[in-house]
Amino acid sequence: MRPSLAIIACVLLAACGDPIADFQRLSEQDIPENTATADVVAAPETQDGGLFARLLGPQPAPEAVDPANAISPEASASPDTTPAPVKRSGLLGLLTGQAKSQTDATPVQASLRPEDPSAMQPQSQPAAVSQIPPGTMLPYGRVARVCGLANRDLGKKVAQYPERSPVHKIYDSDPGNTAPHSFFITGFDDRCARQFTASLAMFGSVDMHEQLRYGLPTDVQPYSDTDKAYEKLKSRVCGVPRKKPCGSKVSRLQRNTVFVSIYERFGSNPQWTNLLLHGGQVLAQDRKGG
Repeated sequence: MRPSLAIIACVLLAACGDPIADFQRLSEQDIPENTATADVVAAPETQDGGLFARLLGPQPAPEAVDPANAISPEASASPDTTPAPVKRSGLLGLLTGQAKSQTDATPVQASLRPEDPSAMQPQSQPAAVSQIPPGTMLPYGRVARVCGLANRDLGKKVAQYPERSPVHKIYDSDPGNTAPHSFFITGFDDRCARQFTASLAMFGSVDMHEQLRYGLPTDVQPYSDTDKAYEKLKSRVCGVPRKKPCGSKVSRLQRNTVFVSIYERFGSNPQWTNLLLHGGQVLAQDRKGG
């Protein structure tokens, strides 16, 4: 009985055939010693694929890709350069049919990465640059912007405004020197100091300016550029006409408005330079005479 069963099993196996009969045995191939392992195990192009190839039908041979014409990942995201999906027939086509709709969908352009600062924040304005190299000695009457200097590089602080919670500060580069030398003012919106040459510099409040300006006849002290600029600013903030004090709203100007008097020498000065600072900027500049 057992010999009969063995004979029947052999007959059935012979009828089905050897699934790997068409493959060449590795021992039957003549392989050079220096041949790479990938070349040894690769099936010859003429092989028909064995059992699965017979079940699924003939498959198109993959096209050789020229490295020079290879498409980068960035280029493959473009709808114009995305290669069409390979259509498959037979059993494999049925198995992959559900994924076809995703493959045929039009690719969506990638958005900016969250870690990219330009995607999360608005573009900032260009940083201010110095108008003169560090260490330049300016002629009297000229004011220039200098950037990138720490307060310790400006000298000694000799004045500030307002006294409490100061906005602007004056630095003397050579304290005790009575000859003209460099001074600096800080507190501007661009975070750069303003440099000028003087022997003495001091702040003057809007209260002091109004007392001197409205207490003197116009023919004694004509209206200068800083006077005219202050009149426009005062009318807008305080709502009063020209040549009239600001009144009860003067505190609005005192917070961010101040005059700077710049003297070329100690003692008698037939002329001096005036600056009007407001809102973190130099609003006006002129030269006055005594």
